[in-house]
Amino acid sequence: MNKMENLRLAKDMKYEALYWALGFEELTTGIFSKIYDRKFQVVIDSNNQTADFGAKISILNNTKLKLNSHKSFVILECVDKLLSMGYQPSEMIIDLDNEYDIYLQGIYIKCFEWNTAQEDRIVPSSKDFLSVTYESRLISGVMDRRTSIKDSSGNVYDNGIFDHEKKQKRYLLSKSLDFHSDDFVIKDNQVIKYVGSSNIIIVPDGVTELGPCLFWDNQTIEEVVLPDSLISLSGDTFYNCYNLKTITITKNVRFMGNNPFAGCPKVEIHNESPFFHLEEGVLYNNDFTRLIYYPIRKTERNYTIKEGTKIVGKHAFYLCHNLERIMIPQSVIKLENNPFSGCDKLELENHSRFYHVIDKVIYDKGKNTVIGCLNSIDIDELRLLDVRRISRNSFWNCKGIRKIILPQTLETIGYNPFVGCSNIEFVSLSNQYVVENKILYTKDKSKLVCYPAKYAVGKVFLPDEVNTLERGAFSGCNAMTGINLHNVSIISKTCFTNCVNLTTVYCSDLVSYIGEWAFAHCPKLSEISVFKDCFIDKNVISNSIVKINVRKERTNYVIESDNIHTLNSMVNNYEGKIKAILIDPPYNSKIEYIGYQDEHFEGGYIEFLRKRFLLSYQLLSNDGFLVVNIDKGELKNLILLCKSIFGKLVKVYKWEKIHPFFDRNRDVKSDKKSVLYEYIIICRKTKEAKLKKILKPRLVNGKIVEKIDYIPLIFQYFGTTSSAKDEIALLFGRRNYFSTPKPLKLMKELIRATTHNDSIVLDFFAGSGTVGHATVELNREDGGSRNYLLISNNESNICQDVTLNRMQKIDQEVHFLN
Repeated sequence: MNKMENLRLAKDMKYEALYWALGFEELTTGIFSKIYDRKFQVVIDSNNQTADFGAKISILNNTKLKLNSHKSFVILECVDKLLSMGYQPSEMIIDLDNEYDIYLQGIYIKCFEWNTAQEDRIVPSSKDFLSVTYESRLISGVMDRRTSIKDSSGNVYDNGIFDHEKKQKRYLLSKSLDFHSDDFVIKDNQVIKYVGSSNIIIVPDGVTELGPCLFWDNQTIEEVVLPDSLISLSGDTFYNCYNLKTITITKNVRFMGNNPFAGCPKVEIHNESPFFHLEEGVLYNNDFTRLIYYPIRKTERNYTIKEGTKIVGKHAFYLCHNLERIMIPQSVIKLENNPFSGCDKLELENHSRFYHVIDKVIYDKGKNTVIGCLNSIDIDELRLLDVRRISRNSFWNCKGIRKIILPQTLETIGYNPFVGCSNIEFVSLSNQYVVENKILYTKDKSKLVCYPAKYAVGKVFLPDEVNTLERGAFSGCNAMTGINLHNVSIISKTCFTNCVNLTTVYCSDLVSYIGEWAFAHCPKLSEISVFKDCFIDKNVISNSIVKINVRKERTNYVIESDNIHTLNSMVNNYEGKIKAILIDPPYNSKIEYIGYQDEHFEGGYIEFLRKRFLLSYQLLSNDGFLVVNIDKGELKNLILLCKSIFGKLVKVYKWEKIHPFFDRNRDVKSDKKSVLYEYIIICRKTKEAKLKKILKPRLVNGKIVEKIDYIPLIFQYFGTTSSAKDEIALLFGRRNYFSTPKPLKLMKELIRATTHNDSIVLDFFAGSGTVGHATVELNREDGGSRNYLLISNNESNICQDVTLNRMQKIDQEVHFLN
């Protein structure tokens, strides 16, 4: 599964929403099943993420289908479709190791993730069989039943290509409708984007599907005319279209995602489709087993869900303020994503054995999961039962909760759990979540779950550890004016929605992803600055008047942080992009001086470096280098460590750290033995990494002269420790900032040897900033455009007083992250 799909796909609940969307039922905790044609059962184990077809569908080289990738879910969805249409299990073979994924008699099927690049979807054609590509879409944790079936010529088919009763016929739906009009972007007969501004919208004939969230939060439209060609309405299609007044579900619509009409208070729906029933404005599917939508505009105070209803859909009763009581019948086995959110007067009369309502909190049958909480709750302290999970959107807009106690048993929290809980205070007894300064984080603080609005005042600063802002983490923080994203790499969906006083946001080059609606409804937000490589999802600034300033060139950074946290964050946007990492780590020599406490390392010195070297390996390009300066004390251990990661591509060089030519100001202590050499370990990521020639200095007649040459086994006349201290003294007026600084010449030639003119250079023990200084000087010398990232900790304020100060003296465009 690619990274963007991972970010879009809500997998926090073990994909269970996907199984429900396919019609599977969870009658035993964690075990989902579905019976086809009253005799064949498919069983899904959500804990182990496998689908068991009972050996009736052959799976080559396996007994079960592993559900661990986007593609595996597409295969599951395709098999479900075929079984639902009447094909027998014996007619199918699943083959995950060869060219096609499913063999169905004369039809060979290749499954793809939705919108896979065209060049990656080429499958061979043959006179002997029909070659078909099958795509399906996963979005927001739900299997949106959006499918595309094409033959090898690119013709788009409806389900007729798989029609069990008419197998010999192939029904061509239409030539693929694929164009961009004044109002619509249409691809493969699906409207994927609306770009118009009319209040009456007429969807073109030939369109078969309206994409998910297509008109999300559109405050202009009042009427939508759908064509008879329409087959599918995706989930949240008209979400929060406040002024939408009328729409007719046309006769051929047979698929419908999660409540397409959620948050539309004025809409009146008409239905012509035999696949759905509209009863007094309430929308059910054709057999009344699923309740899809209850109108906000209805004035009744009480409603009884029809007996026989099995599923109450996501947001089915969203914002139904008039309702004071709903009766849930015995037949209900599934309440999808908080169906009662926004009903601020509501009480439930529950008769389903699959749920418990206790203190206005809805729990599942085993009291292991929080399903939702009624907005009518008003409580000083809510102590949850010993649940393992809190489902997504569970406490949406529960303003009446002042304090919530998260139990020791809690393992997982879904997305957007506490959006709108502006007055909430967290207490965590769980070892999976921590509360620090009133803020809720995952246990290692790498993910910020919720920043309550009452504590987000003015400009907000984040801890070093945070690299991911979870969905809705700052939503509704109306007193926040700015945020320093620091080490953040992922800004998830809806993260800053309704932050009405947020003014500007700078996203560093570390930021790799900004999710949908991340900055929606931020009326004072004037600018978001972001690097071009960041993936910006659609609708990021919906209903916000803001300019997105896309930086085309990388930025030079000094980053004040514990380097392990920045390195973890960098993997998302810099993996395989760093050409050279040059570090002068602590020597583990019990020296105490500004910047390092050498002998204090969590897990031990080598383990301390191992974690950082493994991340370095990920960050390096295939032709990249890790260069480590070290003394004799830990040399052998570091060589072994480097070889355990880089294999045989490790070589050791000497550096002459003492020489009278450079050591005019050297302070010689009579009781200390002089050490002539230190060492340079150079590790190559692969054999592609080739060292370049450098300007090698020589001492001739008392003067240093240089010539182009290969790097020497002994770096002599490249400056010494004492001359490096002199360079620091010229900048800061004192020599004793560091005990073992490296001279500018040495680092400049190491950068020359390991980089191209446009490479990225990283030093995560930046200390005195020599690597950054050397990068700037080398660029000025050879016209290069290398970029540097310097990471230094805040011990003794070294980063700001030394590293940043030095770089600001020589590079006015350096950007500081803290």
